[in-house]
Amino acid sequence: MFSMDKYAIIKIGSAQYKVHEGETLTVDNQNGEVNAEVLLFSDGKETVLGAPTVKGAYVKLKITGAKRGDKLRVSRFKSKSRYRKVRGYRDTLSELLVEKIGIGVKPADEEKKTAEASKKIEVKAEKQGKAEKKPVVKKVAKTAVKAKKPVKKEIK
Repeated sequence: MFSMDKYAIIKIGSAQYKVHEGETLTVDNQNGEVNAEVLLFSDGKETVLGAPTVKGAYVKLKITGAKRGDKLRVSRFKSKSRYRKVRGYRDTLSELLVEKIGIGVKPADEEKKTAEASKKIEVKAEKQGKAEKKPVVKKVAKTAVKAKKPVKKEIK
């Protein structure tokens, strides 16, 4: 199925997974972003063990979908008192695709993004340097709070 050449052991949340490139994982629900720590990396010739993580190692993961887990039946029962409660529960799971595993240099996509971001910052700095803007001062109108007159009630 998978070649034993390149693999990594990663930690997502509180669970650890052994992953290969091109493999699909089913993990607990990940809301838009996956934070994976690489605990061990092996390229077939050399194995690097982290303390606790491997510096410079990365696993590029992509969320491909979401699904529901198996239904669990949770029940309570007390004998001789006719007490029974039954509830059901299903986890929401995320499916992840392992796109790339590597060590050392970051993937080309991330390098491009960082280069583009630094260019945008430089352009903004140049624009601010050419036309210095005056600080915006907001004027707040002070309003006096009028005290309410006490209401006198006559009791007859």
